[in-house]
Amino acid sequence: MIDKLSVIAADIDGTLALKGGNLMPKTREMLQELHRQGVLFGVATGRPMDRRILQMAETWGLGFEFDFAIGMNGGDLYDKESGKIEHYYQLKKEDVRTIIGTIADLELNAIVYVNGYDQIRALHMDEFLTDSQKRNKSIVEIGDTDFVSEFDTGKIEIHLKPENMPVFLERTASLKSDRWNMIKTFEGFNHVTIEFIDPHVDKGLALRKFSEESGIPLDEIMAFGDQDNDIELLEASGWGVCLQNGSDRTKAVAQAVTEYGVEEDGVGRYLETHWLGR
Repeated sequence: MIDKLSVIAADIDGTLALKGGNLMPKTREMLQELHRQGVLFGVATGRPMDRRILQMAETWGLGFEFDFAIGMNGGDLYDKESGKIEHYYQLKKEDVRTIIGTIADLELNAIVYVNGYDQIRALHMDEFLTDSQKRNKSIVEIGDTDFVSEFDTGKIEIHLKPENMPVFLERTASLKSDRWNMIKTFEGFNHVTIEFIDPHVDKGLALRKFSEESGIPLDEIMAFGDQDNDIELLEASGWGVCLQNGSDRTKAVAQAVTEYGVEEDGVGRYLETHWLGR
């Protein structure tokens, strides 16, 4: 365990809350108490960085603003002190076209964010996009591979059913490149999310940038995550914690695994027992 805690960074879906759900009550209580003690708090998500992420602090009833936020799996970094959002390595539109063109005929959907959730392009309309239109008032534009690949983007987001993963993996075996990485960011009973991002980009990159800009050493940062896209976040922090419901790969690199999963308020109960109650 680290000797000093100055910052907590945490993934959202599957870590702080169920996908699309509210912050768990014990987690809210512990974050509020630690923030009163001067510990900064920020989220680290695969979602595009826009006003919706920053508004989550209010939606969750935290009583304070996020001190920082990492979006696009590390491609975006917001710092409350400066009020600025920095963008890092994006996928070139030519690579976006290559990737989507290779898988466009499969049973899946490919999504790119032109302007956060405000403007989304995709191959098909699906439940995820219908929900985004309702919750985020998103403008969703549907088109072919060339239309979806018109701009450089922070990531390509692929949505598919678990039973279609074998065919997807067989097809994408030909897509190995040093210009992008393919990572699984969510896996549920009836849904899998895969993302393509620039290989320089991960949540650890953005956390290191925040550490440099804030002057807070990485060894004073505790990070929480659950899926493969959280691995670099946990590795970069002074103390990386994986949720009990996390992937085997993430648990393997974490310095600790919570005794409880996200549905049982794993983050809050871990902080209460292992930090505040240490």
